[in-house]
Amino acid sequence: MDLTRKIPYNYTSADDDQIIKHLFGFDLLQVIKKLEFQKDTGRSSRLLHRFMGDLFIIQRNPFLFQELVEDPLLKKRLFHEFKNDLDLIGNRVQQEDVLVVLEQCRLELKRLAKKIKTIRSYQNKILKQLSPIIGKGNIYFDPFNILAHATDATDWRLYMPLAVLRPDKESQVPSLVKKIESLGLHIIPRGGGTGLTGGATPLTQTCVMLNTEKLNKISDIEYEKDKNNIPYAAITLEAGVITQDAMAAAKKHGLIFATDPTSSWACTIGGNLAENAGGKTAVLYGTAIDNVLSYKITMPDAVSYTVKRKDHPLRKTLPEDIVVFDIYHEDGQLSHTVTINGNQMRKKGLGKDVTNKTLNGLFGLQKEGCDGIITSARFILYPEFKFKKTFCIEFFGNDMSQAGLVIADICKAFANHDPALMALEHFDEEYVKAINYKTKTSVGTRLIAVLLVDMVSNDQLRLQTGVDTLEKILEPYDKTGLSIAENDRQSKRFWQDRKRLGAIAAHTNAFKLNEDIVLPIDSLAEFAKFVDQYNIEEKKFNQTQIIQNIVHYLDTAIPLSDPELLQKRVGQAKDLAYKTRKKLDIASRDALEAYIHSKNFYREVIGNLRGYTLVIDNVNRIYEETKSRLIVIATHMHAGDGNVHVNIPVLSNDRQMMERANQTADKIMEKTISLKGVVSGEHGIGITKFKHLDQETIDEFTDYRKKIDPNGLMNPNKLFEPDIIEKVFTPSLNLLELEARILKHGSLSELAINIANCVRCGRCKPKCPVFVPAKNMFFHPRNKNLSIGALIEALLYITQRTQSTGFKVLKNIEQIADHCTICHKCFTECPVNIDSGNIAIKEREILDNIGFKHTPISTNITLKYLSTKNKILNPVLRTALLGIGARVQRTAATVLSPLKNVKGLKQTRNFQLLRTPVAKPEGKTLSRLLPNTNKNQAIILEPEGEAHTTVFYFPGCGSERIFSKISMASIFLLLENHNRVILPPSYMCCGYPFLVNAKREDYERITLENIIILSQIRDMFREFTFDACIISCGTCMESLKEIDVSSIFDCSIQDISEYILKSDDTFELHKNYLYHAPCHDSLNDTALDLLKSCCTDNVIQKIPYCCSEAGTLALSRPDISNGMLDRKKDAIKKGIEENSFHTILTNCPSCLQGLGRHNDLKLKPIHLAVELASLKGGKNWKKKLKRLLRRNEVVTF
Repeated sequence: MDLTRKIPYNYTSADDDQIIKHLFGFDLLQVIKKLEFQKDTGRSSRLLHRFMGDLFIIQRNPFLFQELVEDPLLKKRLFHEFKNDLDLIGNRVQQEDVLVVLEQCRLELKRLAKKIKTIRSYQNKILKQLSPIIGKGNIYFDPFNILAHATDATDWRLYMPLAVLRPDKESQVPSLVKKIESLGLHIIPRGGGTGLTGGATPLTQTCVMLNTEKLNKISDIEYEKDKNNIPYAAITLEAGVITQDAMAAAKKHGLIFATDPTSSWACTIGGNLAENAGGKTAVLYGTAIDNVLSYKITMPDAVSYTVKRKDHPLRKTLPEDIVVFDIYHEDGQLSHTVTINGNQMRKKGLGKDVTNKTLNGLFGLQKEGCDGIITSARFILYPEFKFKKTFCIEFFGNDMSQAGLVIADICKAFANHDPALMALEHFDEEYVKAINYKTKTSVGTRLIAVLLVDMVSNDQLRLQTGVDTLEKILEPYDKTGLSIAENDRQSKRFWQDRKRLGAIAAHTNAFKLNEDIVLPIDSLAEFAKFVDQYNIEEKKFNQTQIIQNIVHYLDTAIPLSDPELLQKRVGQAKDLAYKTRKKLDIASRDALEAYIHSKNFYREVIGNLRGYTLVIDNVNRIYEETKSRLIVIATHMHAGDGNVHVNIPVLSNDRQMMERANQTADKIMEKTISLKGVVSGEHGIGITKFKHLDQETIDEFTDYRKKIDPNGLMNPNKLFEPDIIEKVFTPSLNLLELEARILKHGSLSELAINIANCVRCGRCKPKCPVFVPAKNMFFHPRNKNLSIGALIEALLYITQRTQSTGFKVLKNIEQIADHCTICHKCFTECPVNIDSGNIAIKEREILDNIGFKHTPISTNITLKYLSTKNKILNPVLRTALLGIGARVQRTAATVLSPLKNVKGLKQTRNFQLLRTPVAKPEGKTLSRLLPNTNKNQAIILEPEGEAHTTVFYFPGCGSERIFSKISMASIFLLLENHNRVILPPSYMCCGYPFLVNAKREDYERITLENIIILSQIRDMFREFTFDACIISCGTCMESLKEIDVSSIFDCSIQDISEYILKSDDTFELHKNYLYHAPCHDSLNDTALDLLKSCCTDNVIQKIPYCCSEAGTLALSRPDISNGMLDRKKDAIKKGIEENSFHTILTNCPSCLQGLGRHNDLKLKPIHLAVELASLKGGKNWKKKLKRLLRRNEVVTF
């Protein structure tokens, strides 16, 4: 417990002084500090600090604030207690200074009460003014959206925004700006929220966030010629287009979109321009300013201007270039021209530089959202090079400057050269450890740095010359290993490590100081030495602190018995500490790296304390806590342009560690400037680096803002307050013992641990099925984790302040938990390995345990059907649900289709269930073609002729009960492939539908039954060696893996189509197909590769996005699934337009249901196994199957 923190409910990095200044200002802080020097009144002091804690958490937690708005009884109770606390202090203490403090506290309490009382009417006023422009559905006041916009990737925050606005047309923005100003509010433009300097963090209480993510149109590529008749390609993008989508659009045409920040998976075009972002290809093509041809920006005067670059040289801007931009008014008239020389864009000798905020008055670019809202832009595209080589250079040993010297040699050798360096990326030893990097060469044991290189040319011979040159450069460095990617796939694997660098913050609960500096290339080696020496000194300091803290504790330790003997041993510890400090002063690098002396001290102290269990426990705790406070500088860099990213992971709830980390960051900046570098090359200045800007730059930018934004409409206080970094704070769940017990009681501790490492990078966003901007769905894990953290805070506060265990605030988790298809795709992308699918399951279970989980009747009936194995009841339920029920649904959907756009009606759950007709189920089920079995009987099916191998096939619910043709086709393919097939008893469920619907007890019962049955089947058929366990459903595969069926049958679990196509090369696909990859993909994204091996001259085109069915999601939450359904339909339509398609393949039974809802597109969804069966056996394959099924034997196990 931090005794310097007296204010409770403070789950942030802010200390008490910072909170008091935040709430009441500097003057009142001085009054309170003056009182602290006088006699502490004990209870009165605690009541006052508690009241401050009340104000602070209510102000910063939107879920808590909403509870007070929606629950009058809770508000009445809490405000009564607030008033009583202040009255108690006033009655006990009559000092003038205390009365001054109380007066301010009562004033703040009145303001809070008024805000709670009037917030709804104020929001309605905003809604009334803005909804005619952007629509009511694009204006948000809810806690989820507010929290998602409270911070960026840094997690620094100060105030919550008042509202989030999401225009869906570029033309709406000028009118919106005008109306917002008339309301007396301020604007912060915001895209993907991937900023790394706090640039989009609200610094006043009057900000609305103007989110551009719905402005995501990508126009067709245009081909033009410049004034010298040289052809070039260009693409126009709206501001909300995700960078990697722009890159993909260009790549389809063999072109390169060159503005490629590392966060391309989530960052947006508007933000790239506002920051002047670069990335790994900036070494060749420059940053955003080098590649933009024109852009539109709405300025504070509510006018949309078009900024056009004159005579683009079709390359990166050089220091000697003169860059001219013409700025046009929305009426088409030239407003003015801005001229910038190359050395103003980037300081001399530097590859990047974003510190010149003004750029001679150029609108928008590099302004960090402080002057206007960029709404669209047109970029140059470069042709892809014909040939590329990817290299991985590994540096071993102790010489940290080695990599810097090699980088300088490489840059010099390939400057203005063919072949060219398209990328030159570096990361150091700390990142090697953080991402569990797998070494590619064996030159040494200690890997200290990795350098990734992309070399390109249009001439293969020149490229080979470049390879030779690189090898020659490395010859003098005997502790350097070189690996060359053999193909594109291996190249991608090399670069995949680079994308996981966010993992560096995992051990400090996802917080780090993240700086990006730029150095001259020839200074990199010296900077590497500086960082290396600094890290060594910090290890020495940390070990000194370990010794000091242990001795300090022992000095004051009170044992349960024999205190005199303890004192004798404390004396021995002090003597040992003195000797160990002396050893540390002369210790070798290896000794400091390995913590040898501090470990020896710690072990000897523990040995001497044998018998003092409590004291030993405390010494152990002090050792681990102090060791965790080690300050480490980790670096990675865009090495080709000297852009070094410096990261300092830090425990944000540790004030001393934060202070030391900030001092470290300051020293890094001082070193940067001494080496003639700059403090930012692409991240921007924001709130984290403002104090490092020189006064001349600040004054020039301030004058510019006053001129174009006299009323201070845009991003207030940003790039304005030198001490802003001392005002902001970051969440940090540093729990007291009571609070930890509360979370454990509510089953929330596991949830808190699971989300703790989220670094807010947004890598989860592009693949998340419930990120659908067009449908106002922004529920990707990054946003959800921010809300979960806030809900846990709100719960802890309400539980302690009201002594209530109702956990009512957790009702808000349902919306978060329901927006998940449990596809686990975020897990494969997450740099810190957060599995948001498992988190959603846990959230649903928590809701179920406390009675807040809503499961519709339709879902419960479906689960009842899937849980029954009764041979009489099963056909009855199937007829009722899939026969009569589905027929009624299809009829109702047809009848009600003319009413689909009627307001009020279309938003009801019943209407949403009937919005699209469900697919028709199969006729006969598999069980009707097989002999009757009891629950302890399996079936052996023998192929015609000799069986080559034996397989076990698990049909699962979707393939056996609903779309039975899938299981029939799977068995047909296996028997035709001369496989002996072992089938389990009928109606076995894998359990997955119960797991995802929070039916944990049912799930565990089903999986236990499955383990028993499958183990007994394997035991009965010991004479067979199983070649594979076959499935035809992705969730079945996941569930069987969970219970380790591979170990039971001693073979791998494989999808039916993969198994058949790999063992039978006679299949030929002649038609054009669309292909849908399921969220739960049993083919693990390899379907296209498998299918292309069977292609002749036909086309197989993958259609992106979730089908929307997601198991029972379409039944439980049709409002969510319909949003995904519409996006899927648009994607299918686009695919149909490009080629003539009549069939869409998939490998998931549930997806057949989802894809079947698009019957108006005249597109037939078919399971891949069924299509392969048709190709193998012709139209009459089912007749042949019936004959094959006669070769069966029922075996009791």
